[in-house]
Amino acid sequence: MNAIIETNSLRRSFRVRQAGGGLRRYLKPRYNELVALHGLDLRIQKGERVAFVGPNGAGKSTTIKILCGVLYPSSGQASVCGLTPWASRRALAYKIGVVFGQRSQLWYHLPAQASFDLLAKVYELDRGVYRKRVAELSERFQIGEFATRPVRQLSLGQRMRCEIVASLLHQPEVIFLDEPTIGLDVTAKAIIRDLVRELSEELGTTVLLTSHDTGD
Repeated sequence: MNAIIETNSLRRSFRVRQAGGGLRRYLKPRYNELVALHGLDLRIQKGERVAFVGPNGAGKSTTIKILCGVLYPSSGQASVCGLTPWASRRALAYKIGVVFGQRSQLWYHLPAQASFDLLAKVYELDRGVYRKRVAELSERFQIGEFATRPVRQLSLGQRMRCEIVASLLHQPEVIFLDEPTIGLDVTAKAIIRDLVRELSEELGTTVLLTSHDTGD
């Protein structure tokens, strides 16, 4: 069976300028190499739920960004839904959903529902299909009572549920969740975990979740 997500010897390093040195550091800066990923081999089958757990700085977010096509690797190969992420970023966007726990895809001063409407246009969704989809997701994630309030007024747990709904509007084959429970209390974390598990089991969506919490 072909994997829906696969990496081979994936490596990513960054050049970090050395501190200090006075005027010389501006004229002849020196750099250190920071290795974020060192030969990552990963193979995930369709419908699987995989948690990528590790401390801050372990390369979790870097991996997600490469698999989404946001970053290029320094070397190695990756495939998501049969596409090379950084070479086919636009085509891949229609096949994946992404949630970054510390960054929002929702417009801060608008209701989440308004963001959903805008994203439906971005993904060129049929109006009837979109209305049915957003109604189903709103019920599943229980966001109906606050989806019409400005995002800035929502709790972190409420916002995260709206973020996940936004990432699922176009029925992606894969959803990447980068630290989706960061900053949430125990109850909110449990709600998010349960919803993600149900999503994968019932719809067959492939899930790759990163976290520093082994409970996730």
